[in-house]
Amino acid sequence: MSLRHVVKTVAACSAATICGGVLMLGIGSSAAGASTLTSADGTTTLSSIGTVAPGAPYSSGQGINVNVAANNTLSATNLTNNGAPTSGLFFIEECTDPGGSAANLPTTTSGCEAATLATTAKTPDGHISASTLGTYTVYDLPDPGTLGSATMTGTCDQVPNQCVLGIFASNPASGGFGFPHLFSAPFQVTVGDGADVGDSPGDGTPEVPLAIGLPLAAVAVFGGWTIRNRRRRQRTA
Repeated sequence: MSLRHVVKTVAACSAATICGGVLMLGIGSSAAGASTLTSADGTTTLSSIGTVAPGAPYSSGQGINVNVAANNTLSATNLTNNGAPTSGLFFIEECTDPGGSAANLPTTTSGCEAATLATTAKTPDGHISASTLGTYTVYDLPDPGTLGSATMTGTCDQVPNQCVLGIFASNPASGGFGFPHLFSAPFQVTVGDGADVGDSPGDGTPEVPLAIGLPLAAVAVFGGWTIRNRRRRQRTA
């Protein structure tokens, strides 16, 4: 293979690599429609609203939809069997889940922020509808500026401090952890511009590293540059 052919090949590879890197950057930053995070048991879904950035955490103050399918855990029968109230309200709070692991889900009220409490009427089969609950607002926690002094211990934002929503048969501050309850899939939240207006809405997933293609592009460009310079030196020798 001639040196000229090698140079052309490397240059083509460089261009392809750069385009690939740009494409990867575009994927990380393009907007997309609503997306859903589903809990491991398939019961609870968190859905973004409107156009959001894929591969990006929720933005503090962003509204999402929460739906809970009919389930045995929060059904009236199971609540009765476990001494939990079967009438009144379900309680939803934003909680910490370090590492997004089932083993690290909160077990006491100190793992959830009372200021994020939302309620909706109990249903016999344990389901919760977003149309009944209304839009639920997620926050980067703790958030003393908007929510006041924190009731929770820890943080709820990005890796390794993932968040979950807890769904309880009784207020978590009044024994809710002692009764059957559910948790959503883990999600992540950024502080955004600090105004808690959900100004850069995402889909709740980890940030896509926007510079992921740049090192590869640099290597390819450097390779083409090295061969071209080698050719120039041979011509002047």
